[in-house]
Amino acid sequence: MSAEPLEPPMPSMGRVRRVPRTIKGISDWLPEEKRAQFLSEITRAEFGSDLANLLSGWYAEAMFSQVPDREERHVKAVREMNAGKKISLDEIRAGRRFRSGNV
Repeated sequence: MSAEPLEPPMPSMGRVRRVPRTIKGISDWLPEEKRAQFLSEITRAEFGSDLANLLSGWYAEAMFSQVPDREERHVKAVREMNAGKKISLDEIRAGRRFRSGNV
């Protein structure tokens, strides 16, 4: 049995890497275009809740950056929302079951 922690699989996308919850770890996993913004914000943050909240937000961003086609899907979702497309609760449930493999 291995002492390494298991990384949670992302549905139908394979495995994601565990991002270390440190400034360096987060910085290493951010896309290059977002890294400069992160470093700028983190160096100006005050110790305490300001820094903790900033790290939490950027940690999530580093984790989500591993999702393939994330930006394209976001743009599509915003476009559909602005066009007034509505999604039923049944569609949401069906999508969740499909993504989790519980079809």
